[in-house]
Amino acid sequence: MTEEQAVIIAEAMGGNAWQSGGDTWLVVRERTDGRLVVMSDECVCEYVDQDAFDRAQVSNSVLLV
Repeated sequence: MTEEQAVIIAEAMGGNAWQSGGDTWLVVRERTDGRLVVMSDECVCEYVDQDAFDRAQVSNSVLLV
């Protein structure tokens, strides 16, 4: 997804647009229980916390393509 798309989606979801490198943009939203929901243009992933996200340990995911 482009930066513009990520910003629009992040605003709608109450999250943040984040560039993960290589011009790859994600939308990151932290839930009230500390879990992270991360959306790309290909999937939506849930992580139990920031540390799990940093280690790329997905707890749930939905493939969009």
